[in-house]
Amino acid sequence: MLACVLPKKSNDGINLMNAMNAINEFRADATDTGFVRQGLRSALLYGIVIYLTVYQCKLVHADLISVTNASFEDVSGSTVFNEFTFGPPVGWQIYDPHGLVINNGAGPDFWIGTLRPTPPTFFNSVPDGERVAIPFNVSGTGNLGEYGLQQTLTATLMPHFQYVLQVEIGNIASGFAESGQFFNLDGFPGYRIDLLAGSIVIASDNNSLAGSIPEGEWATSTVYFEVPADHPLLGQNLGIRLVSLNQVDPAFPGADLEVDFDHVRLIGMAIPEPSTSVFLGLSALILACRRKRGIARPLDAAYT
Repeated sequence: MLACVLPKKSNDGINLMNAMNAINEFRADATDTGFVRQGLRSALLYGIVIYLTVYQCKLVHADLISVTNASFEDVSGSTVFNEFTFGPPVGWQIYDPHGLVINNGAGPDFWIGTLRPTPPTFFNSVPDGERVAIPFNVSGTGNLGEYGLQQTLTATLMPHFQYVLQVEIGNIASGFAESGQFFNLDGFPGYRIDLLAGSIVIASDNNSLAGSIPEGEWATSTVYFEVPADHPLLGQNLGIRLVSLNQVDPAFPGADLEVDFDHVRLIGMAIPEPSTSVFLGLSALILACRRKRGIARPLDAAYT
């Protein structure tokens, strides 16, 4: 798959703006003197196209990096209870820096596993497949620390790569389970999505969607990271972490706490080095055009 990657903030963007402004200024002045001809216009346009495609808009090859059980459909070895499973899904491990989760995620206060919603109960839809991942804890255990799921990948951190990690984040609605038990799930406990190299977090989305996801709906979390040539963690295995911040929503202090995850995907794109020669070539073209413009004015004046 081909993709075009534009730097968010860089000198490249400033250079492009300056070059475009110079071209527009030249073309406006040259038009006034009657100097612009079709061949010169074509040369300018070709220069702009070359600059955009080779230097500023870097065409790269994008690959989907393998994530095991990315939609949590494989629950082999988990404990099944109606629409729930307990225990980390295949390929994932429990992330528990505060020692909150016992019994391999099977309660009694903190639960890790999956849910198979039956829309509109709990959710109005499921982003991918039938199951979603759940870190769930009962009312009264909020604000004790974060926990969730994580996975170490076989892919490693590569230089001159841009990584794009996307995860669907669910704000589960209150509802009755198949067992007849009612779950008060009002509010939102917060989330974080981490991209790791080795054991080090290199990029995160720290709850940026909070307050924007309606009850029973999903939204996409996106994490970007561009790797320089000298990054100290080159060669380390990439990892993904899905975290419940476990923060009590002050509007619903008596509710249970759950945030849901689904459809994890990670794209890696090799970004070639910028072609300085192309930029210099375009600059030379602009300079030549300006010099030609300076000659054109007296000639134009002589014939008026």
